[in-house]
This record gives sequence, structure tokens and C-alpha cells, in this order.
Amino acid sequence: MLKFYNTLTRKKQIFQPIEKNIVKIYTCGPTVYNYAHIGNLSAYLFADLLKRYLRYSGYKIVDVMNLTDVDDKTINASQDHNQSLRQYTSFFINTLLEDFEKLNITNPKVFCRATEHISEMINLVQDLIDKGYAYQADDGSVYYKIDSFGDYGKFAQLKKNKLKNNASGRMISDEYKKEEATDFVLWKKLSEKDGEVYWDSPFGRGRPGWHIECSAMSMKYLGETFDIHTGAIDLIFPHHQNEIAQSEAATGKQFVHFWLHRSFLKIDGKKMSKSLRNIYTLKDILKKISNPLVFRYLVLTNHYRSSLNFTFDSLEASLNSLNRFQDFIDRLTKVKDLDINDESSLKEININIKKTLDRFKEYMDDDLNTPKAIADLFCFMNKINKMIIKNEVGVNGSELIRKFIKNINEVWGFLDIPAERIDEKFKNKIENLIQKRNEYRLSKNWEEADKIKNNLLKIKVAVKDGKETTEWKIIK
Repeated sequence: MLKFYNTLTRKKQIFQPIEKNIVKIYTCGPTVYNYAHIGNLSAYLFADLLKRYLRYSGYKIVDVMNLTDVDDKTINASQDHNQSLRQYTSFFINTLLEDFEKLNITNPKVFCRATEHISEMINLVQDLIDKGYAYQADDGSVYYKIDSFGDYGKFAQLKKNKLKNNASGRMISDEYKKEEATDFVLWKKLSEKDGEVYWDSPFGRGRPGWHIECSAMSMKYLGETFDIHTGAIDLIFPHHQNEIAQSEAATGKQFVHFWLHRSFLKIDGKKMSKSLRNIYTLKDILKKISNPLVFRYLVLTNHYRSSLNFTFDSLEASLNSLNRFQDFIDRLTKVKDLDINDESSLKEININIKKTLDRFKEYMDDDLNTPKAIADLFCFMNKINKMIIKNEVGVNGSELIRKFIKNINEVWGFLDIPAERIDEKFKNKIENLIQKRNEYRLSKNWEEADKIKNNLLKIKVAVKDGKETTEWKIIK
């Protein structure tokens, strides 16, 4: 029975979609004024894992992610770089998509830019004014009146004495600087700071506030009520609290059934901050390791509701662990015996696969318990390795195992699994070259040995010399 921890209720609940076999998901995407840092990316990796597992479980997914390309930060940054807002934000949207590709994050069905949905936002603001939840202030901007929404603060578990109404305070910046709720801006009147960034509206020239964007876009593509909303934990307040207030005030319906939040990512035990100079991008960590899927592996070995402490030592450890998985897969592709004529061996392989699949489902159904599921996969790998050493796994057995790994990697997405077994002629060619290289090494003819090694690299084959043997594997 699939269960998720729902931030709305602060407990695990059995998940059932609103519409049978279809899950509608909205993910809070980035404000595209800079490169995505690894804290951002860890939240998107979590959302990707969630969607992959739902697909694996037989659900059809309709998923949406916003791209905030108009707010205080994007406007200020574009002006600092003497570029139009569109030109400036497009660059960082493209770099985000490059990061997604490197991390094997599946693109959502809909990427929605805020600037392409201004009319939906204007209509929602007007609706809130008409229903008495919003007002145009003397400064010309439109604000949401938090004391008009009876449950305001409940989702974020704010104390009543933290709340202010429009008589005592308003918030016009896109983000609160402290945990104190005030009437927040829905539509900002045009100011000199905004330059040429504005739209015409019934409230005058201006632009939307940050919070109204996600309400308008999510309801456009997913409906007034949908299944799952994901995001980082720091978005619970004010952003997600304000989304709920806006959306439910406008529709009179529950906005979202399940809210799932990725916990914080820390760097060496400390919060990421400019002052500590510890804000890393994917580009930064790829200077240390060449395979971006190592970061994906690291994130997924940590439960999404637990704070992840990123260190370069932990990244190195993840590299070693992922290499163990890859070496295991490579070992399977190189099994030579056409068949092991021992029914008990194939039976044992099938039993191990079934038990591992059952536990995988059990762990993942329990609020996506990835640490247990991945640890169990290691146990499976160790059992099969022992069988390989004993020559109890033939071609048929290795093919069963490879298909199993490929199946669950649809969820993990961090393994490189060859589509087919390595061609025997190609394998023989490689092994003949390695044998010749070893002869050169024994005779200390290092120049000729290195030539063969370089030639192997040209055909995407890497070699690793041990004390007695030389191992090889196909590389990307």
C-alpha cells in the first residue's frame, strides 16, 4: 500500500489519486536568475524519483513545473547585465535543462514560464478582489488580505500572534525576510526599478507577485484540485501557505491533496550561504568527479525527508559505491558460459530476484524509503557476485539479472545498463588486445603497452590493472 508523508496533515497517509490511475503533480521550479545550486537540484531529483516510482507502480503522470522568470531577482539581475528579461532568463533556463539531462532528470510534460501566463494571473487577482480576499491599496498595488482567510497559517503551523492584517503591515517584496505573515502582494504597481518590465491590467500597469504565479499556472494545467505538490521544505512558508490561501479562496475547494517536501541540503554541516562561499553548482562538483550520476546516487541514498549533509568525501564514497554497481553490471555482460546446466542455479537466481523486488516495493511504498531499497540492492549484488565466482551464473542467468536491474533502474536512473550483451567478436578483440598489452607490460615495454591502452580508450574501453589480472569495461 503506497504511503506518503503529507505535510498538510503531518503524517503518513495512504495515497490514492483523485482520478483512477492518473496522478497530477506540480513541482515548484527555480527562479531563473542564476545557475541552479545543488540544493535546488536535490529537490528536483526527489521530484523525479517520485514520478519515476509512480510510473513504475502503473500510474500515468501529468506533471508541471514552473519557471519563475519575472520577480525582483530576475529583473535586478537582467538590468545589472544590461540584457532584456527574456534574454537573461532564457540563458539560465537552458543551463537548467542541461543539468537535468546530465542528472537523468526526466523533463516534465509542461514547463511553464511565468511571463507566458500573465493573463491567467490577472484573472485570478481580479477574482480575489471580487470575492473580498484582496484589495488595491493606496500605493497602487494589490494585496491579499490574510485575515479574510480563516485557515491562514494553519498549513505552515504559524502561531496566531505571528499574523498581521492589512492595518498593521504589508509585504511587497517577493519573499519574506522573517517568519511573520503580513498581507502579501498579488500585483505590483509599475515602479522605476522595474524599467520596461510591466503588463497592462485592470489595476494599472505592473507585474505579478511571486506567489500568484504558481496558483494560476498549476490550476490552468492541473485543475482547481490536484493530487501532489512538491518542493523544497523552505517553501512551506510563505510560498506554499500563500498558494493555498489564494487558490482555495478563489475556488472554494481544496487546492492539493498531498504536499511532499524535500528537506534541506547542507554543506559540511552548514547552511548554504554566499557569505560562507559554499554554494555549489553541478558544474562545481563535476570538477571533482566526471560522472554527474554520482550526485544523483548520493541524493537518492538519503531519504528525502532527512537533511542531506553534502561533503566532497561523501561524493567520493558515492563514486566508489556507484562504481561497484557498474562493475557488477559489466561482470554480468562478460559471462562466457552459454548456459549453466544446473536448474538449481537458475531457480536460486529467480528466488533472489523475486525477494529483492518484493522488498524494493515494500520499502518504496513506505514513503519512498530509498536508503533501505538501495542497501538491499547491494545485498542482492553480493549474493549474485558469489554465484558468479562459483561459476553458477551462465548467459541465461546473467540475462535474467540484467533485465531485473534494468527494470528497477527505471526508478533509480543512476546506472548505465547496456541495451544488449557485448558482441562476442568485439569481446574477443578486446581480450586479445589486453593479452598483448600484458605481454608488453611483462617485458617492461611501457610505450607499446600505453599505445594499446590508448587505442582501447578510443573504442570506449577502460582497463584496470590488478595484481594478477586486468579488468576492462565499456565507458560512455
